Amino acid sequence: MKTKIFAYKGVVGAETDMEDGKFLNDPQGGGQLGCVIDTKEIEITKEAKELIRNARREGGSFAAIMLTEHTEGGSSIGLFGFGIHMFGGEDLCIGRTCTTSVLDDCDEVELELPEGFKTAVEENF
Repeated sequence: MKTKIFAYKGVVGAETDMEDGKFLNDPQGGGQLGCVIDTKEIEITKEAKELIRNARREGGSFAAIMLTEHTEGGSSIGLFGFGIHMFGGEDLCIGRTCTTSVLDDCDEVELELPEGFKTAVEENF
């Protein structure tokens, strides 16, 4: 299963398969804060792409969503958290050194939003 990134009412959500996902890190290893995924393994909606592209940049180089272009080629997105991710309000930010063109390396698709995500957005934002 590819990682899916989507949005609803200004909140970005994502689903990663912790059992069969393809990660560039070992998210279940000690000290890990989230999942790092090759952009070839990501499907993203147009709305989510635009929200991330225009997200607030953190003062430091680390944030809840990290967009990285690799010097040896390729790119990745790092998502804080595991399995189910939700970024809205203060949590919707990218690191100041992120390369937003990385979003164009993902497959842009239309996705049916998970009902649980929509409910969580309605109840929390």
